[in-house]
Amino acid sequence: MDWEDRTTVKKGNIGERIVKKYFESKGYVIYKCITEKAHAFDFLAVKDKKIFLIAEIKSKARLNKYEATGINSRHYQEYLTIMDNMKMDIILFFVDEHPKEERIYCQRLSVLKTLKTVNKINFPNIQIARDITLFSLADMIEVKKLNLEELNELKLYSTRNYNYL
Repeated sequence: MDWEDRTTVKKGNIGERIVKKYFESKGYVIYKCITEKAHAFDFLAVKDKKIFLIAEIKSKARLNKYEATGINSRHYQEYLTIMDNMKMDIILFFVDEHPKEERIYCQRLSVLKTLKTVNKINFPNIQIARDITLFSLADMIEVKKLNLEELNELKLYSTRNYNYL
């Protein structure tokens, strides 16, 4: 199976397209990797040749049981390394079709990596779900609500093996 044929990649491409369109509507120019290999981040957004933002987009629904979302722990460590080496923050965007969310939210990695306790759970947290680093939804900033077309397209590629609550 080719990389682009994977369900998670198709869903990820949808999320990237939605966030890219959002950035462009705000006057940003998007720079994406053109090499067809694993890449360091999804894209660089630049506005007026003065504002530079590294964006990483995750097209995934939040957790049902906890007020949290997360990313692969190995990727989290890679993003921390990129941030430290580049001296630039990375913004994690979550394109979330969960019925409780149905929106895009984001936060700077520098904020997400700060230790905190929310509802008696320590964040960032890798104890609740193995190999996943969790972040509190309370830390997220809403970018935009997803429209019905975007929601339906994302739900086509959901890989959850259980229903949303």
